[in-house]
Amino acid sequence: MPDSTTQTAVNPFRNLPDLMKSILLHEENTDINQQIMDSNGLSVEQNTKMMGLIRKIILKTIPPTLLLATIKQDLGLDDTQAKKLALDLLGRRFLAMQWYIGNVEGLIKELGGDVEKYNAEAKKNYPEVYAPAATTAPAATTKPADVKAEPSEAQPAILRDIETKLTSPKGRAEVLLRLVALSQKIEDTGQSGKLNAKETAELLSGLDALSYAINTQDLNALEMAAIKRRLKSIIAKVE
Repeated sequence: MPDSTTQTAVNPFRNLPDLMKSILLHEENTDINQQIMDSNGLSVEQNTKMMGLIRKIILKTIPPTLLLATIKQDLGLDDTQAKKLALDLLGRRFLAMQWYIGNVEGLIKELGGDVEKYNAEAKKNYPEVYAPAATTAPAATTKPADVKAEPSEAQPAILRDIETKLTSPKGRAEVLLRLVALSQKIEDTGQSGKLNAKETAELLSGLDALSYAINTQDLNALEMAAIKRRLKSIIAKVE
């Protein structure tokens, strides 16, 4: 995980639109990534390359139109396998982002995918994209103080006072240090055999995504709550 003193300067996710940041904070993303990996029979190395490919699309390093060709080249999949993985990524990860990254529906249709099926899932997972009036209003009226924290003694140390800490640069730096410690715990748990290689890679990837989100430095109360939920999920899997 990048050092907390340098990550802010090099973090490319900071400049993403707020709606993109909101999409990336959804806890469903980790499960979706794992499901895509499993359904396509990807190795740990291929999964790492897939995560890098997701990053490239999000940051517009490559356009969605090059997704299929890049999958073939980077992951070494044949035409049939690459097409299936491309459809999974286009429909389950990128469709809700097409307002930012470019036309995704057209590519799904070209590959023979079911756009309506993917749209239904995207609307369920990312309501702020499809019904912004209903989902953004609370963010404007909710303050960090309104997010009720659990009793500190009932929470893991990494989660204690996290809402307060995420409101200041010093507090965010402390949270990032906690994430570094958690990443080491994940690696140690993986090496002990209590987590398999796929689970370890996925949890570390999810932790990296959280560190990028924290470094955006403009988190509202709902985003803080989402970060806390995802951290809880990661911790539960490690323990």
